[in-house]
Amino acid sequence: MSRNKWLIVAALALADVIILGAMVFVVVRSLIHPPSASVPVPTPVVSLRPTTTSPPTWTPTLSPTPQPTHTPRPTSAPTETPTPWPTPTSTLPPTPAPVSLQNPTFEGILENFIPGWRTGAFVNWAPGDEFGPATSYAAPRFHQADDPRQWINGPTLQIDTVPWVKLQAWAFQTVELGPGSRVQFQVRAVGFVEDTAGGYILKAGVDPGGGQGCEAAQWGAEQIANQGDGVVVLVSPEVVVGQAGRVTVCMFAETQFAQVYHAAFFDDAALTVLPPARP
Repeated sequence: MSRNKWLIVAALALADVIILGAMVFVVVRSLIHPPSASVPVPTPVVSLRPTTTSPPTWTPTLSPTPQPTHTPRPTSAPTETPTPWPTPTSTLPPTPAPVSLQNPTFEGILENFIPGWRTGAFVNWAPGDEFGPATSYAAPRFHQADDPRQWINGPTLQIDTVPWVKLQAWAFQTVELGPGSRVQFQVRAVGFVEDTAGGYILKAGVDPGGGQGCEAAQWGAEQIANQGDGVVVLVSPEVVVGQAGRVTVCMFAETQFAQVYHAAFFDDAALTVLPPARP
């Protein structure tokens, strides 16, 4: 064998001895001193360098398509509740309201003076004038009835004149009321004549314009009455108060024929506001 080959074999043998010795050393050391703790894991160090941030990118948001709402079907057929028939309610008409008149019962009357009332008459004859039984009218006399047997309801207004001459007279009063009100006037009366073949023409009326007299009055039905008819009630038409806001109530008496003695009596005047007329 050559010299070089011996050198190589010797080197390899030496290496084997060294390796074997090292292995023996490690095994013996590990048996004598076993490991007591795990090998610490190194903690990563956070870099303080700012990182480059990518520019934000816009992502479009899609709106969800609305879905139709499904109405749940009823689980059972609904039960119809019968609607009760309306019960008619009877509406009572408004109650007529009386209007205060001045001295409606004709108290405290003096000769040709009636407190609260004014008077008027048609006069075309005076004593000494040419006389016509059918056309002559004398001045009337207004006073309180002298005989309590002729009173209608306590003190009563009496109108008369000279014997054998006719009279035509009236008494009136103006009352303030709201325009458009519907009113009616009435008064109780008696006619007295010597000859009951005739009587007194009696009537009641209202001037809706509130004039100072009875020329524009709307009159109710005439009644020809004498003592045989007793007390009669005179009623005016229903009238609507004009824009002036007042009405004039009137009562009228006229002798039907000229008689030796005759007189008319009035009492218990009343004015009433009525409910509005139905259309």
